[in-house]
Amino acid sequence: MRAVRFLLATALLGLAVPAGASAPCDESCMLRLADALVEAVAAKDFRRLPWADPVHFTENNVPLMIGDGWWGSTGATVGQKAFSLADPQTGNVVWFGTIWDHDEPSFGALRIKVTDGKIADVELIAARTPWPIPFGDPRTFAISSSMISPVAADKRRSRERLIDLADNYLATKQRNNGALLADFAPKCAMVENGVQITSAEAEIQPRATDCASVFRAGLFAPVERIRDRRYPIVDVERGLVLAISVQDLPAREKTFTTTDGKRIAVKRDYPMSRLVAELVRIEGDTVVRSEGVVASLPYRMPTPWHSGFASKQPRH
Repeated sequence: MRAVRFLLATALLGLAVPAGASAPCDESCMLRLADALVEAVAAKDFRRLPWADPVHFTENNVPLMIGDGWWGSTGATVGQKAFSLADPQTGNVVWFGTIWDHDEPSFGALRIKVTDGKIADVELIAARTPWPIPFGDPRTFAISSSMISPVAADKRRSRERLIDLADNYLATKQRNNGALLADFAPKCAMVENGVQITSAEAEIQPRATDCASVFRAGLFAPVERIRDRRYPIVDVERGLVLAISVQDLPAREKTFTTTDGKRIAVKRDYPMSRLVAELVRIEGDTVVRSEGVVASLPYRMPTPWHSGFASKQPRH
């Protein structure tokens, strides 16, 4: 046990940092670090990575020590990357792909904060179970090519404007009452864990499945609050915003009413929250599509990235 603590401490103090790791880390450097971290997890060897001091690590919003959680349950298979995106201005990089726990694949979103070439934050959002969240086939997880192609120059917006539009998209989904607080493309779709979603876990398959139609129908009314919103990565050229949020569904009633007066049953009869990391694609002032990973959480579980960490991290 003492040996484990010593190895963790030396890694966190940067004794395993390669020479030159404190040099500025550009976009390609950040993307390489994300790939290297996924490879290090599969090898169960955190010592090969350059760590900042201190470093923070969470798995589905639970603060852990480096080496715990996914680091211990991972299989030898290196996760298959669906897409990665870096933002040198904020120092954040996100890696979307298939992650493994022993021989079991899951959907994963991994956010890393890089400071002076060293890893300061590791945030894993792992969707490991098909219920009560949307769940496709993790082995075929991919981000659509339409999401990652450059936006036409006349439809690019500033970093600040893109964040405002992404926030308006989340505001439309929160307490969805039919009002649209953002403009949506005619074929706009929302995809979570490889599945297109058209409601907040409602027992209904709407005739029209585009974003504007489902929001006008109020099909996300069960989402009472979308809190702890963060936008750590913006790519102006691609019109992409990484939106991370927690969505609270209190389940006070077994049904809800759509804007046209229909009573709709929900799939759950207990409260829960959803931790979501999604890429929001924006062209001009219009939300075109969102794709990401969602994991279930205990209802109203706090977010350490938003509320701050304790001065000491938990130890083994």
